[in-house]
Amino acid sequence: METCECSICDNIFDAARHRPRALPCGHGFCTQCIEKCIRRGNKSCPICKKEYSANSAIDLPVCFLLEELLHKAAVSESHKQNSDSVTEEDSIGMCPNHKGISLYFLCTTHNMKVCHSCAVIDHPPSSCNLISLDTEIEKKKQSQILTVRKQKKLLKNTEADLKMLYQRNIYYLTEQEKEVEFLLNKIKQINQEIIKKKKSQEQINYSILTCQKQQESFEKVENRLKAAASNQDIIKESEMAITEVLKSQKWEETLRKELYVRKHIHGDYAQVERNGILRSCQVITEGGRTLIPTLCKEVTPPSSAELIKLEAELYLNFATTTMWMDLSARGQSLGRVYISVMGDRPQGRQFIMLAIGIQGQSLKGAPFSKKCSNYIELCDYVTESGTHSDKPLVTTKKWDNSETLSRGRIFLADKETAAFRIMIKDRSSTFPGYFGEVITGLEVIDRAASDEYYIAEIIISECGIVLDY
Repeated sequence: METCECSICDNIFDAARHRPRALPCGHGFCTQCIEKCIRRGNKSCPICKKEYSANSAIDLPVCFLLEELLHKAAVSESHKQNSDSVTEEDSIGMCPNHKGISLYFLCTTHNMKVCHSCAVIDHPPSSCNLISLDTEIEKKKQSQILTVRKQKKLLKNTEADLKMLYQRNIYYLTEQEKEVEFLLNKIKQINQEIIKKKKSQEQINYSILTCQKQQESFEKVENRLKAAASNQDIIKESEMAITEVLKSQKWEETLRKELYVRKHIHGDYAQVERNGILRSCQVITEGGRTLIPTLCKEVTPPSSAELIKLEAELYLNFATTTMWMDLSARGQSLGRVYISVMGDRPQGRQFIMLAIGIQGQSLKGAPFSKKCSNYIELCDYVTESGTHSDKPLVTTKKWDNSETLSRGRIFLADKETAAFRIMIKDRSSTFPGYFGEVITGLEVIDRAASDEYYIAEIIISECGIVLDY
């Protein structure tokens, strides 16, 4: 009956504290012993030392095969005790009919134990079949031994089958892990290809947009020339158009040369050096976008000796630069707004300069100052000394670019200042000074324009431009 005992505590398995549990390796022990091992921090099989991850004995499956074997053994023992079959204890029993005489025979005809006197008087050999109790005991003993051996062999075969099944499952799991890893690498490669194609498409779109802007500029020049009344007017209009184009190209070329990104082991830094003053910021990557926040003198980048060479080319789409700004009120964030800015227009260039603080003036920390039914307006930006100003950073001789006052569009409020307006409702009329439009985050603008806050409580807590490199 060794098979029905726990090899750790030698207690017979039962349906309570000593209920048999199967470890992943196939060996089985009672619930109480496994629980003690887990409490001591020993999570390995006492026989093969293979580790398991269960945190409690009840997390392991019940070994129903051992329970079935235990049940059969119990039934067999009960049958042996309750039947009229002869046991070794019975062989030394006394005959109830003849006092002082031991039971010696088994009458198989009447299925009862008898003594010598009973065999002569009540169970004569002529009418009954008598056999020795010792012979019957030995016969039953050999039968029980044979049954136990068969059960042990069955258990051994079952244990071997379980081990084989376990090894097969391990193999299948390993193969599935390899397949999952292969698929993940494939997905990663596909994502990289998508990113490359997306960047290539953005560059193509940039080229197309640049051509469209140039065509619009040529059409405007053509219309001005057609409307000119004299040769002198034609010359004047041509000079103005050429001046605007040259200003835009010069500004874009200058900013491309001045703005650069340096890689460092602790992050990337954007830097601009103008008039001997170095302004820097740490580049941020959020939601798959690379963001340059407002530059300032307070952010000190690592020394050039610690910088790693930038291998990727900086790519900025100045014709349609994407600008971002975070709005807050009463110290709580309202959300982020992304704006497409036309950098080829003076108003757009001014907005970009204020977004990244390239000259020290910045929109960071500036409050909105006016709220109407159709728009919200910001009048003053913050200077490097901390004061507020509405003085324009760029000038233009002619205030054009009139567009319909559509929701989300951004207009210069006054050509004599740097103030701008963000439309919150559509209007059928037009207004000059159009230079950008909200891409995402209109719900943030709506909340800022709601009655939940005073307009002066709405602050641009952070801002900058989006780039790819």
